[in-house]
Amino acid sequence: MLIIAEKPSVARKISSFLSNNNYRTIRFSKNIYYYFFNQEKRNIYVVPSIGHLFTLSDLDKKYDYPTFNFRWVPSYFEDGIIAKKYYIEMFSKFRNENDIIIATDYDIEGELIGYNILRYILNKENANRMIFSAITYKDIVRAFNNRKESLNFGYIYAGETRHIIDWLYGINLSRALTKSLFYYTRKFVLSIGRVQGPTLMLVFNREKEIENFKPEEYYKVEALVIKDNKKLRFSYIKDKIKDKDEANKIKNSVGKYLIVINVDKKEEKINPPHPYNLTDIQMDAYKYYKISPKRTLDILQSLYEKGYVSYPRTSSQRLPETINFREILSNLSSINSYKKYIVPLLGKQILKPNNGPKDDVHPAIHPTGNIPEYLEYKEKLIYDLVVRRFIATFYDPAILYKINVITKENFVYNYYDIKYKGWLDVYWEIYKNNFISLKFNIGEKLLVDKVNMLKRKTKPPARYNKASLVKKMEELNLGTKSTRADIVEILFKRKYVEGRSIKITELGKKIIEIFEKYYPEILDVNFTRKMEENLEKLENKPDISLKEKIIEENVEIIKDLSKVMKENEKKIGEELYNFIKDYLNKRKLKSN
Repeated sequence: MLIIAEKPSVARKISSFLSNNNYRTIRFSKNIYYYFFNQEKRNIYVVPSIGHLFTLSDLDKKYDYPTFNFRWVPSYFEDGIIAKKYYIEMFSKFRNENDIIIATDYDIEGELIGYNILRYILNKENANRMIFSAITYKDIVRAFNNRKESLNFGYIYAGETRHIIDWLYGINLSRALTKSLFYYTRKFVLSIGRVQGPTLMLVFNREKEIENFKPEEYYKVEALVIKDNKKLRFSYIKDKIKDKDEANKIKNSVGKYLIVINVDKKEEKINPPHPYNLTDIQMDAYKYYKISPKRTLDILQSLYEKGYVSYPRTSSQRLPETINFREILSNLSSINSYKKYIVPLLGKQILKPNNGPKDDVHPAIHPTGNIPEYLEYKEKLIYDLVVRRFIATFYDPAILYKINVITKENFVYNYYDIKYKGWLDVYWEIYKNNFISLKFNIGEKLLVDKVNMLKRKTKPPARYNKASLVKKMEELNLGTKSTRADIVEILFKRKYVEGRSIKITELGKKIIEIFEKYYPEILDVNFTRKMEENLEKLENKPDISLKEKIIEENVEIIKDLSKVMKENEKKIGEELYNFIKDYLNKRKLKSN
């Protein structure tokens, strides 16, 4: 029996769990190993890949466009990573094996990794499938004992189609841009992709909104009031005063005291958060620690492979009842920093998480209950986010008081007091400063320390940051949960965008300008979103004719696009060349 794993570390864990740690490590070549154990008189080999061992390649090799002549080839032909050659040779040893199990990550990429090994090295068309959402003893043994008889061909067709479409757009658009420049220079290679174009357009459109924004001046009047040795900021009830004289008049009318005439106290119930999906934790990691979405995913993947958290590439905000919540919480209670939050939960008869609306084949991200032996600093931060969110979802709602204080002089002060912490207790260090315990009485005189008239301007919409751009891509169904962070990083790498508060560069604007002029569809969010919807249909219902139809539709689009680009090649090249010359000269002057 042959079990195919996605990575060496996972192969080792699968071998350990299925053999009760009674396995043998076999060296294939320098630093490349596979594993062997015997179970019920069966010889079982667990052989790892290192991600994709095959990639798409252009058969023509003429550096012309449009090109549609592609095939799958060993990845090392294209990326030069020779180690992949040895992994292919290692799998070749098992060509005569008929009892095969794919145990790669259960998503479209993992399915395609396994399927390509199966068909291009082992000459097989199908295999058994282990499905797991965490790399723990229980999950792996359960997945092995309940393995499916077939691979998920919806995933395979959708994965292969996505690779083909992205390859077709990537190679043809990049060649179109670069070849137009060849009339003037061969020093530059420019590129854009199917999802990168609309994503760059989002940044460009936001920049236009900011540039076109006309700020309006207004005034605010604030009174600093002293109460219980605290300085409180009361604001005039009219938030934006357009007239300076009116604001001045209000400021000068304030006497030594403000007199309270109304205290409106309302109770609010705040439900606990939903369990984390990938985008949600990427948003929080950036918000609290400025860890980029790409880095967050990489850390989560590492924690997953070590067996500490569940599979991270999920859209789900739901934790199914099949997960042993009590056991996980009980294990986590051995960590001192979580114990005081977990003990009250273990006393509950029923543990029910506050599940959200979004679902997926994998559950929401959660700790497995395996206790980490050692974590690097950023791994600790991400692991802590996962654990606290998991704990918080089982807590009761928080109950707050929203208090609105109004004075005779038309000044207001709003604040929150806490009645019952509930789930907020798990995050109290973060949230405690949002709450104030104060008591106001009607008729109470509040001593005014100072009155300020503040000149303000209305603000344009904020620029995206890496996390909010990933979130916007999710809302618009651009890319996938696995690829969005990568796409944002590619835009930075190509110098199309820059800055923590993301701004489109002059080069990025030029790329937008070219395609807006000659082929705007490639920048259209709806164009790309429709493609994603078709791929989702294929994922849910494997149909070879639908796969071929999607590819053919895109081939026709690329033919049309290439025709337009070729007709305008010299003009496009001249525009790009003149821009690049000017762009480089400006940068040279700046550096001097």
